[in-house]
Amino acid sequence: MSRPIDVMIIGAQKAGTTSLLRYLGEHPECMSHPQKEFAYFIDTKEYDNNYTRAFRKYFSASDVTSNAKIVAKSAGLYADENAIKRLYEHNPKCELIIILRNPVERAYSSYLMEKNYDSVKFEFSELPELIQKHNGNDESWGFSFFIEYGFYAKHLKNIYKHFPKEQVHVILNEEFKNNTLKVCQDIFNVIKIDNKFIPNVKVQHNVTQKMHSQFYAKLTKHILKKEGFFRRLFLKIIPTSKAYKYGEQLRLINKKNAKHSEMNDSEKQYLITFYKPYNDELENLIKCDLSNWNK
Repeated sequence: MSRPIDVMIIGAQKAGTTSLLRYLGEHPECMSHPQKEFAYFIDTKEYDNNYTRAFRKYFSASDVTSNAKIVAKSAGLYADENAIKRLYEHNPKCELIIILRNPVERAYSSYLMEKNYDSVKFEFSELPELIQKHNGNDESWGFSFFIEYGFYAKHLKNIYKHFPKEQVHVILNEEFKNNTLKVCQDIFNVIKIDNKFIPNVKVQHNVTQKMHSQFYAKLTKHILKKEGFFRRLFLKIIPTSKAYKYGEQLRLINKKNAKHSEMNDSEKQYLITFYKPYNDELENLIKCDLSNWNK
């Protein structure tokens, strides 16, 4: 038996979405997926294979009760209008949650994560050059993933074409970090479940950390590559329902208990200046003071 998504965390990537998914999933009246991402609305191949199959992949049907709120997360969904449209067609009453992080910080954190996964071949210092070369028609993955994901006003306007504003709950990353429990309980209240429940908000999830070995990162990438030979072999040995869990454990082994260094001041200032007009547009759209993002 499949159930429609009641609450969808749609982004932003590297803004605390995995932690929020875990906190909401702890509530006894909620059901969330163990995977970090629910790819159904973004992945056309998975979408074409129908929702029932996807639901069985991400959720344990035996654990789903008739009154449970189904909570899912896809951190890049906010930037994909076609996926937003699919979500609306799936459930027009779905509550959407988006956490917005300073786009400069988000870009750097996203870059470090992808560097850890051996998914990016250029240095962060090359981003200004990438921006300058972008002509608006270029579908560069680097520009889209690291830069355009921070054009929040543009993405919110696309979302509002499909969902009414009262169903789109915008949370600033600073608020989420400083008042985590309150944010969670406010969401519990919105979706009409016990808002006195206290999830374990002391634990952070999916924190970007340094890697022990770049070689190991490359090896893990080949094992987990979606269409790769090693992944197909991996799935012959490990059941699909367990593959994500073991894949994440492989990556966790390679993480150090250490954070990356801060970004270079000149690179930071370049991006602050670049994003200022986009931040000003967002500020007017959501009626919220974002002046700290321009410092």
